[in-house]
Amino acid sequence: MSDGKLISFEGIEGVGKSTTINSIREYLEARGIEVYCTREPGGTKFGESLRDILLNKKSVITSEAELLIIFSIRNQHISEIIKPKLSQGTWVLCDRYIDASIAYQGFGKGVDLKKIKSLIELFTYNVMPDLTVFFDLKYEIAKKRFPKNKNKDRFEILDSEFFNKVYDGYMYQIKEHDNRISIINANADKKNVFNQITLLLDKKFSFLYK
Repeated sequence: MSDGKLISFEGIEGVGKSTTINSIREYLEARGIEVYCTREPGGTKFGESLRDILLNKKSVITSEAELLIIFSIRNQHISEIIKPKLSQGTWVLCDRYIDASIAYQGFGKGVDLKKIKSLIELFTYNVMPDLTVFFDLKYEIAKKRFPKNKNKDRFEILDSEFFNKVYDGYMYQIKEHDNRISIINANADKKNVFNQITLLLDKKFSFLYK
């Protein structure tokens, strides 16, 4: 049995990742591929409990402590879920992964990028995405998609300056890893976004489809 593939999905808040991931799961399963969907921060019972703390507006957490919590969640996630699934030949679709740490804690919160890259090197067991899909949408547009009655979490309440920095962080990552990260135009309807991603998948992985 060949190893599975890890595909991560990145972007700022409100770009439509979560709903699209479910559609991509169905697309791959229809081609005979076993798929597991997960998310960060979270993914395990341990991770989900810490996710609640991270996203709680009442939580007062320093930027570096936040980073360490996220990598604690990630290390458990990789060990408990991602590595075993990949070794079983399952394709893992992950809503956010390592690039989010560079974008959010690095560019957004100002944590030293060297520290973040060191944590990636030390605690991810070299489990890197085979493909990262970046949903390209500026915050000024994305924020209009937030449900008006939604109770915003600890990140969603942050201002446009923060999210513009996060966006810059993703642009930085794309330049560093253009062989891994592919950009899609998220300022489009769901069908168009879905089609953009399936074209990426067909180009990169079609020879693996059963």
